Amino acid sequence: MTEQRIATRRVSLDPAVFAVAAGTLFGLLLLRNPVTFGRVVYERGDFAANSVITADAKHFDLLVGNYSRLGFHHPGPAFFYVQAFGEWLLYDLLGAVPTPWNGQWVALLALNSVLLALVLSVVHSWTASRAATALCGAAMILYFATQPAILASAWMPNLYVAPFLLLLTAAASVAAGRVAHLPLLALAAGLLIHGHVSFLLFAPVLSGAAVVASLWTGRPAWRESGVAVAGAVAVLAVFALPIALNLLLHWPGDLLRYFEYDGARATPAAADVARYVLRYYASSPPLGALAAAAFLGSAAFLTRRLPAGPPRRFLTAAVCAAALATILFTGYVARAVDDLRFTYVGQFTRAIPLLLSLVCVAAAALRPGAFLSSLGRRPAQWLVTAVVIGALGVGSGAPALRKLPEHVPDMPEVMATLDRYTAGRPAVVDVTQETWPAFTALVVHGDRMGPRVCARDPWWEFMVTERYICTPDDLARGRSVRLTPTAPEGATLITPVDEAVLTAGS
Repeated sequence: MTEQRIATRRVSLDPAVFAVAAGTLFGLLLLRNPVTFGRVVYERGDFAANSVITADAKHFDLLVGNYSRLGFHHPGPAFFYVQAFGEWLLYDLLGAVPTPWNGQWVALLALNSVLLALVLSVVHSWTASRAATALCGAAMILYFATQPAILASAWMPNLYVAPFLLLLTAAASVAAGRVAHLPLLALAAGLLIHGHVSFLLFAPVLSGAAVVASLWTGRPAWRESGVAVAGAVAVLAVFALPIALNLLLHWPGDLLRYFEYDGARATPAAADVARYVLRYYASSPPLGALAAAAFLGSAAFLTRRLPAGPPRRFLTAAVCAAALATILFTGYVARAVDDLRFTYVGQFTRAIPLLLSLVCVAAAALRPGAFLSSLGRRPAQWLVTAVVIGALGVGSGAPALRKLPEHVPDMPEVMATLDRYTAGRPAVVDVTQETWPAFTALVVHGDRMGPRVCARDPWWEFMVTERYICTPDDLARGRSVRLTPTAPEGATLITPVDEAVLTAGS
């Protein structure tokens, strides 16, 4: 069979591969997190702040993303429409989960599973080997099992890992000539740009490099790619719509803040930048440097050993995508991370060593004369099955695949006490900086259980939206309370809440 016929056959993603991968990953996450359906979760902190805008998404009123600690909102609401759908379907409609947050959480677990299944489907479309794809899936599970909790987490920095892996994989596929995968590249880029302003750098550069490489090496493929280009444009249009509407309705919105996004107050030392970049490979810089060199070197070496053809072309492009992403991230750390103590900022780059791991596994499995091919078909199938089952066994017991969101178990009692104190009137809250996680919890659960909770200081609008800033009517009718880490001397205690206390205001 010629390379052209192989390429034509593999353009489409295999629905069976996608369904098995997505179902297995989703099932594994639910197995590790049975609390999604069985435990009441009353969110706090960032999770509660996200629930504030998820409520807007349920009514199709949300046009912005999650808040930034720098005082603005990230570009788009895509993740929150996913959460809103989960809350509506599983809590409002089916009553399958005990609280709204549980529905949001299940939806995010499903999103991660789908994105990772798309990655494996792209890999399979190039390798045409279910054995190699299954081994890549096993490697993926083992990788996440040894990392900090990522897949089961609903925290925004962790949610960028799966779409960034898809961005790198789809970029490699497009660069290698698979123009049909442009919509996947657009999907990953759109999700990331909606999630964080920093991806206004990473997504266009990586996507643009993939398109340029594809044009440079495969113009005939582009002549037959009208459907793929139209699909990518449609996907990008969906992601661009809320951003455009927000600019039209609230010009200039946060647009100027995005162009000014340049957190570094002073250029950090090269050693500090290197230490920051390498920490996503290992905890110490020497081990991180060794691990990074091993990942990149092994992927390049094993790919080089493959015979010329589609798999080698794709895996080579994947190595290049990982290298380019590392270069971009190094420049980003040097220029735009205002405090290198904030390690969560680069969490998404854990996708880079994972991609290199998948390249190594696929290249090793496909190499002529590899161990699998020497076993014969039936023994090889049994070995692959054993490896996958072993990986699932490790994953089913891995602490890293289990994560309970931050929450306040006694929130109903807190809200009942506050409601009695305010006699049903709005609670006008004076908030200290340290108590913001408790404040967002009060806002969300006040909306669900009563009474209304609002901030006296308009500065908190970036976190809880204008809806929960006290209006003149709130100030006139409401009852003042203070939220502080500890009760001030002589203050009347209303109730403890989370790691703070509510006391009577003046």
